[in-house]
Amino acid sequence: MFPFGGVSKPVVGLDIGATAIKAVELHRSGRRWSVHRVGWKPLPPKVVSGGKVKDKEAMVQALRELWSDARFGCKRVAIAVGGPAVIIKRIQVPLMSELDLEDQIALEAEEHIPFDIEEVYLDFQILERGAEQMEVLLTACKKEVVDNRMEAPREAGLEPVACDMDLFCLANAFDAFCRPALAAKGEKSDKIPATTLINVGASHLSVAILVNGLPEFTREHAFGTERLLQELQQNQGRSYEDAERMIRLGRDSRDVPWPGEEREAALNSFLEQMAGLIRQTVDFHHAGHPNQRVGTVFVAGGCAAIPELPGTLQSVINLPVVRLDPLSGLAGTTPAPLNSGNAPAFLVALGLALRGDAP
Repeated sequence: MFPFGGVSKPVVGLDIGATAIKAVELHRSGRRWSVHRVGWKPLPPKVVSGGKVKDKEAMVQALRELWSDARFGCKRVAIAVGGPAVIIKRIQVPLMSELDLEDQIALEAEEHIPFDIEEVYLDFQILERGAEQMEVLLTACKKEVVDNRMEAPREAGLEPVACDMDLFCLANAFDAFCRPALAAKGEKSDKIPATTLINVGASHLSVAILVNGLPEFTREHAFGTERLLQELQQNQGRSYEDAERMIRLGRDSRDVPWPGEEREAALNSFLEQMAGLIRQTVDFHHAGHPNQRVGTVFVAGGCAAIPELPGTLQSVINLPVVRLDPLSGLAGTTPAPLNSGNAPAFLVALGLALRGDAP
């Protein structure tokens, strides 16, 4: 959806996060998709920071190990970008052909992009044509961020063929793997004017409010599980690996449980802060679009694995909260690590993998 590069088939969806790399290759199975290959590789601390790969050598090694361990044969990859370097806006422009808009988009974007236009990659999609004006979805990302994401995969022997926005990947995966299952359960998400998708990772929280399947409003927050990890490391002397495991599973690598009172105090504070950011975003959207009722909030990302997350968020934002699970939307057996409780963290990689259509 709205790529910064061409599409090639087949393709592996490669999601480079702050704490782990996720990769998925899908094959069509009739009218559904099945997982052909899937891989998960934890990253050492600070390899990725601020949305950029800081230790390219470590990332190259991690990618090579991931491709070997998961036995990926395909070298073509689609990569996602997100965070504050990404701009997504609906704009109004004079009515013109798509070809003319390609020539004019840089001039139109200058009024809406807070960066030097020479420093960003631009893309667009025409949403609606009127008598004299048309609505266009404009996307932009800093070139340095996109180029940085491409370097390590190339040095690892991979071939990046497309770059997408992580929120668009999440929306595509939601439509392909989650919405049908929700409909089967009687949850008519299509009757809700606005669908809210949340992606919570280690370093940032992304919110997309979709109307008719397209982003009406998006917002990025510098908020993620890194602050919880740092608290456990600094205050309790935990290793990075133990801290990450305790947040997701409630136990360290020696299977020693995190005391309930300590866990509750740490997680409640963290989740209440997250809920406040989500509530703030929903309220801001509602102020500008009072007729668009926001229904269920759907949550994905590595943070979604925290068992307490749906209940705590729901109690603060006063909206139903559902943890997204793509497994019911996939055909065939689901290989590890997708079936080990990590499925919500793979939504972006799955959305990227939809760019390929391997036989």
